[in-house]
Amino acid sequence: MDPFDALERQTPVGVADLFYEQAAAKTMLEQRVQQLFARWGYARIIPPTFEFYDTLATQASPQLRQQLYRFVDRTGRMLALRPDMTVPIARIAATKLYDQPRPLRFYYVGNVFRHEEIQAGRQREFSQAGVELLGADTSTADAEIVCLAVETMLALGLEDFQINLGHVGFLQGLLSDTALDENARSRVEQAIDQRSDAAIRETTRAIGMDPAVSRAIQAIPQLCGGAKVLDSARDLALGGSARQAIDRLAEVYEQVRNYGLGEHVILDLGEIRTMGYYTGITFHGYASGLGFPVCGGGRYDKLVASFGADMPAVGFAIGIERAMLVTRAQARVGVDLLLGPASSPRCMRLAQHARQAGLTVQVDVLDRDAIALEAYGRATGARRAIYCSPSDDASEQACLLLGDEPRSTSLDQMEREIDAWNH
Repeated sequence: MDPFDALERQTPVGVADLFYEQAAAKTMLEQRVQQLFARWGYARIIPPTFEFYDTLATQASPQLRQQLYRFVDRTGRMLALRPDMTVPIARIAATKLYDQPRPLRFYYVGNVFRHEEIQAGRQREFSQAGVELLGADTSTADAEIVCLAVETMLALGLEDFQINLGHVGFLQGLLSDTALDENARSRVEQAIDQRSDAAIRETTRAIGMDPAVSRAIQAIPQLCGGAKVLDSARDLALGGSARQAIDRLAEVYEQVRNYGLGEHVILDLGEIRTMGYYTGITFHGYASGLGFPVCGGGRYDKLVASFGADMPAVGFAIGIERAMLVTRAQARVGVDLLLGPASSPRCMRLAQHARQAGLTVQVDVLDRDAIALEAYGRATGARRAIYCSPSDDASEQACLLLGDEPRSTSLDQMEREIDAWNH
């Protein structure tokens, strides 16, 4: 084979083929979260896979802008594949749903694309499922999103996990009276995000930060835990906006506890998001055994107004492939019933009956004999297999090969048994 032909048959770096058990497990998890989101009153929304680059780059961090997959259409316009779902949904809300009753509640499931380093459970094309709650700037809206994130982790079968909940307004409040430019603020955020006391000390020293502000920022990595964190943060707050952020965070945390989900949430003022549009609470969800967050979200009150109507918003997303790693989801790929041969009218009658009874049915289109059909059923994991006899004997119209004691019986009797299998 020509080596260039072989290369063309491979996939690019950052994408993956899923089939059999993996594809079934992914589908199962996606269906599970969709059912959960719908029960909480969220409606499905499906944004386009690509949009104008300028749209998707709105309020994106420099890092995310670099990760966008860009291309030019035939008219010369710069387009990009969506790197997440939040920006497209913000655009839709501002331009097409601005006159609808608020709040708006949407959920989504779909693939997103980022040209970034490949990580555990995240290729450059990966699947996100999440929700957006638009039109409500309240602590109850924040708490609903945090609680739904917890419920999502539970619905996926996770047990050992935690949500780290913070508020970007605390750090913004500490820095509000400083003369730091955007680059210096970014350096401070990056140092905090590293969770390194040494990095924070060195950064605050290098940019010549006010000693009082520097002490407060250096304490941020220790502001992680239960309700006592709020008291410590209030003592460090140097202005009204920082205290307001802590008060809002306290309200959200109390409501999460009232939901009965507080055991899964810890307060973490070092929870700093790198994406440029967060304005309030922010959080990440971590599962035991995985060094990367499984889910994340927060409040982004200024994003929707970039496209038109001003609308506060909060939401979160979970990475499906990462969830697959930590849930070790198992899904059957075998069918409930294998029938053959397809050329038999009796086979077609039983297949139709079984499907109407709610079973998943596969009909053998290779006209295998009974022995070969049984072997194929075992190899593919079919729960049961039936061979429809070509004999004219009405008492032996169907032969059960797999699932129960092998036997031959009439077509009518087999239909009655099929009805019982689904109960």
